[in-house]
Amino acid sequence: MTSKRQQSPQASPVSRRPPRHAAAVMTGESVPDRLQIGLLSMLLALAALPLLFYMKAPVAGYIALLLLARVAVLWRPALTPGRWPLVALALLGVGVVLAAYRELAGQDAGTALLLTMMVLKTLEIRGMRDLRVSLLLFGFLLVVAFLFNQSPLFAIYLGVLLLGSFALLADLSAVRPASITAATANASRYGARIFADRQAWFKRLRTAGRRALVLSAQAVPLAALLFVLFPRLDSPLWSLGLERERAKTGVSDSLELGNFSELVRSGAVAFHAYFDQPLPVEPSQLYWRGPVLWQTDGRGWEPGDDALMDELPADIEPLGERLDYAIVMEPTEQRWIFALDLPLAAPADARLTRDARLVAKERLQELKRFELRSALKYRSLALTPPERELALEVPERMITPRMRLLVGEWREQGGGARAIVARALAHINQEAFRYTLRPPPLGANPVDDFLFETRAGYCEHYASSFALLMRLADIPARLVVGYLGAERNPLGGHYLVRQSDAHAWAEVWLEDSGWTRVDPTAAVAPERVDNDAELADLGGAAPLRFRVTRDSALGRLAHSLRLLVDAGNAAWNNWVVNFSSTRQQRLLEALGLEHLGTYGLVLGLASGGAALMLLLHALLARRRWPADPVERSYARLCQRLARVGLAREPGEGPRDYLRRVAKARPDLAQALYAWLAFYLPLRFGGAKNGQAQQALIQRERRMIIRRKV
Repeated sequence: MTSKRQQSPQASPVSRRPPRHAAAVMTGESVPDRLQIGLLSMLLALAALPLLFYMKAPVAGYIALLLLARVAVLWRPALTPGRWPLVALALLGVGVVLAAYRELAGQDAGTALLLTMMVLKTLEIRGMRDLRVSLLLFGFLLVVAFLFNQSPLFAIYLGVLLLGSFALLADLSAVRPASITAATANASRYGARIFADRQAWFKRLRTAGRRALVLSAQAVPLAALLFVLFPRLDSPLWSLGLERERAKTGVSDSLELGNFSELVRSGAVAFHAYFDQPLPVEPSQLYWRGPVLWQTDGRGWEPGDDALMDELPADIEPLGERLDYAIVMEPTEQRWIFALDLPLAAPADARLTRDARLVAKERLQELKRFELRSALKYRSLALTPPERELALEVPERMITPRMRLLVGEWREQGGGARAIVARALAHINQEAFRYTLRPPPLGANPVDDFLFETRAGYCEHYASSFALLMRLADIPARLVVGYLGAERNPLGGHYLVRQSDAHAWAEVWLEDSGWTRVDPTAAVAPERVDNDAELADLGGAAPLRFRVTRDSALGRLAHSLRLLVDAGNAAWNNWVVNFSSTRQQRLLEALGLEHLGTYGLVLGLASGGAALMLLLHALLARRRWPADPVERSYARLCQRLARVGLAREPGEGPRDYLRRVAKARPDLAQALYAWLAFYLPLRFGGAKNGQAQQALIQRERRMIIRRKV
C-alpha cells in the first residue's frame, strides 16, 4: 500500500497551480515569443515618447514607470504581475489621470487613459490573441498621436511605426506552431524560443519587413483615391469639439510695454499667405492687421467694447484694386485672423467688426485656411460720437506737464491735424530716439520716461506714446497690433510671416481721409536702429530666427535649406492637413471633375476603388514564370494540361503527375514520357546540357494537347 508521501510526486503535476501561459497552452492557442513581445514593447515606447511631452507630469511619470516595468518583465519574465496586481495598477492609473485632468474624456485625458491601459495590456499578454488586440489598439494610438502634432516629420515618424506594426502582424501570421509542448509551457521564458540565435531573428525581421512594405505599397493607390474623393468636411476632423487649452506664441488682444520683446525674438511661423496675382507693393510694406486697441491706462492698451464695434457695419470704401488671397494660420488659441490692411469682407466662419478686425467664431486650435479680400488703399466714411469719445480718452493721472507742453508747442504752430502728425514724426526722427530690443527699464509712468528720459524702445513704445500724444492734441487715435512684412519663398510660391515680424502701429482720424495708418517706428533715424545687434546677443532659450548673412556660400545654403523646409511644411499643411471641402473642389476642377457632387464623389470612389482592386488582383494573379528554362517548360506544360481539365494536385511531383495524366489520356502518353525522360535528368540529375534543354523545350512546344471530345 502506497503512502500519501509516496503518491505526492505523481499527483503534484495535477494538483499544482498551472504555470504562466498555461491557459493559452491548454486551449491550443500559440504563445508569442520574446522577439514578438519585445517588438511590441519597443513600438509602444516609441509611440508613447512624444506623447509624454504633451501630458501632465504625474501622468507622464506613471506611464514612464509602467514602460520601465514592461522592460523589466521582458528581461525577467518571472516578474510578470498577476491578475490582481494588474487590477490595482489599472485603478491607480485611472486615479492618476482623473487627479491630473479632473476628467477621463477629451483629447488630453482620453489619450492619457488610452496609453496607460495599453501599457498595462502588454503586461498581461498570454497568447497571440492578446498580441493582436494590442497591435490593433496601437494603430488607433497612432491616429490619436496625430491630433497633437500634424507636422510632416512627425507624420513620417508615425508612418514608420505603422510599418513596424504591419511587420509584426506579418510575423505573427507566419509563425504558427502547431502545438506547444508541456516543456515549452513550463519554460522560464515567454513561449517557445523557436528562434534562439540572432541570425534567425534578423531573418524573420527582414522577411516580415519585406511583406509589410509590399502590402503597404499595394494599399497606397487605394489610400490616395480615398484621400482625394472621400467627401470632405469643412474643417479637419480633429478640430471638431476636441477642445484643449495650450499655450501658443503669438499676438494677443492686449499690449503691455515689453510683451512684444519675446515675439520679435521668435522665429516661429505665424502664417503663410498665398496670392493669385502679383503684389502691388513690396513684401516688406505689407501690414497684417490684427487686434485694434482703444482703451489705455498709460501702461497698456486693450480692445474697445465689442458691442460698440458690432453695432454698425464697417464703413470702408476701397480706393484701389481689391486683392484676393488666402492665409493658412498656425494654431494660436486666439480668434484673431490677420488680414492685409484693410479687409473688405469676412469668411464664412468669422465676422468683420466696425474697426476692421477679422474675428473667428472659434479659437484657432489647429491649422486653419481663410480665403480673404482686402484693399491696400481705402477711406473710412464716418466716425460715430461714441467712437470719437473712446478714441480721445486719456489717463489723466499719467499725463505729465512736459507731455502737455510738447503737444502744446505742436498745436501752436498751426496747420491742423495732419501737420501735428508730421511734427510728431519729425520729433522722433530728429531727437535721439533709438530702436532697440533691450530698452532700459521704465518707471511708474512708462510713456513719460520713454519720451523724455530713455528714448529707447521698439514698436510698442513708439506706437503707444504716439497715440497718447495724438489724443492730447485732440486727434482721435487707436493702436493696431499685427505683423509687418513677409518673406517670399520661391520654392513654394507663397509668403512666409514669422512671429519676429510682429509689429504695432497707430491709426489717427483725419477728416479728409478717415482712419489713417501712421507707423511712428519707421520715423526712427536708420543710424539709431540696432535691431540686428540685439538679435545677435540673444540666448538660445527661444526658437530664434538667426540672421544668417547671405554673403557667404554657407549663409546662402542655410537660407535655401530654410526655405526648402518651409516650402515642404507649407505644401503639407495646404494639401494634407488643411485639405478641406473647398480644396477638394478646387482639385476636382483642376482634374475636370468639378461636376461631381456628393453622390458623384461616392460613386466615383466606389467605382475607382473597385477598378483598383481588380487591377491589383490581376497583377497578383498573373503567373510568374520561373527563371530556369527547364522549370519554365514544366510550368507551361502544367498550365496547358490544366486547361483541358488535367490540373496538377497540390504536392504532386512531376513523375506521379505525368503518369496520372498518361493513364487518363493514353493519346498523350508517348509524348509525355519522352518529355519526362529529358526533364528528370536535367532537373534532378544536375546535368547542364544545353542541347538537352533545347530538345526539352522543343518537345514541350510541339506537343498537341486538346480537350478530349
